[in-house]
Order: sequence, then structure tokens, then C-alpha cells
Amino acid sequence: MDKSLGARLTRHPVIATLYGSEQIDIFVDSVAEISIVANVELRKLSPVIAKLTRAGKYVIVNIDSCEGLSQDKGGVEYLADIGVTSLVSTRVATIQRANRAGLVSMQKVFVTDRSTWPRSVKALEQSDPNLVQLMPAPMLSHLSEQDRKAMPPIVGSGFVCNEEDIRSALRHGAVAVSTSDPGLWSLDAEILKS
Repeated sequence: MDKSLGARLTRHPVIATLYGSEQIDIFVDSVAEISIVANVELRKLSPVIAKLTRAGKYVIVNIDSCEGLSQDKGGVEYLADIGVTSLVSTRVATIQRANRAGLVSMQKVFVTDRSTWPRSVKALEQSDPNLVQLMPAPMLSHLSEQDRKAMPPIVGSGFVCNEEDIRSALRHGAVAVSTSDPGLWSLDAEILKS
């Protein structure tokens, strides 16, 4: 994992998820240092990335939610060309392309029941991401210690609704959580880790 990203996660383990560009100013004014940018129109993506980068924020682009990029084999290279250093995707091939392009990659994994877990583990082995975004976050408490240690660093996501949800995810092995709730973006990191 990128040293800058690791240091930022240590300082503040809450990742702001931005759906569209409406909450950019709220995020810029928050103490959260990292954002996942999703559902931004392709023509608006470059200015959004530039604004967040100028503000000193670390940006992870959800490539699957960017219409015009998600299915394009050149999408990863386009993101790299506009200054994106990190992306998230559910697709093994996209994560592999991101790795080859030198981007920090995070694979999103949805675990709906015990039967989907082995497929998820296999996909992670194939793609070799830098991080895994595990959804929903309460699933973390059901992972064995062995599974947690065998995976890349985990970002818990989905059903992160309050401080206790964040604390629970961190206690169960997540390095961070992602949430779209601006009320959680500026929580005191030391309190969350206690």
C-alpha cells in the first residue's frame, strides 16, 4: 500500500464516500483525508480530482460508477492521465490493469452469505489488490482471524451508521471504514480507535 495512504489511514480511519460532486466542499472542510469519488460524470471528473488534490485530499475513484469508464479497457489509463493515483472496482480485470498501471487498487467485495465468501477470496487472490473494501462492514465480525490475516488491508463499508459501527469495524481488523455520512467524516480519530 502507498505510504502516504497508509499514514493518512492511521491519522484518520474514516474515508468519505462522495456520490456526485454535491458534497465536495463539505469533504474539503472535514478532517477526513481520503475520499472515494463515485457517480461523477466523465466530463466533470477531472475538475473534481483537481479540486480535491489541490485541497490536499487523497482520492480513490470508483471506476465502476463512472459512466463511460467502467467498461472501457482504456479507463484505467485515462484515470492515470488525469492524475488519479487510486481506484476501486469490483472487477478482477480492472484491478489487475490498475496494478499494472502503478495505481493503488482497492477491490470491492460484497458478501451476501457464507457461500459467496470462497468466491470472494478466490477473486482477491486473482486480482491481488492493495486494499479490499468489504461490504457490508458488519461482516467483519464473522471473519476468522486467519481470513483477516490472509487478506489485504480491509476497509469496512456499508451499514456504517455511527461511531460504534466504526469502532466495531476497527476492532474486527479493518484499517478504515468508508461512509457517505458527512457527520462521521470529522470524528476524532483517537476516540474511534479506543
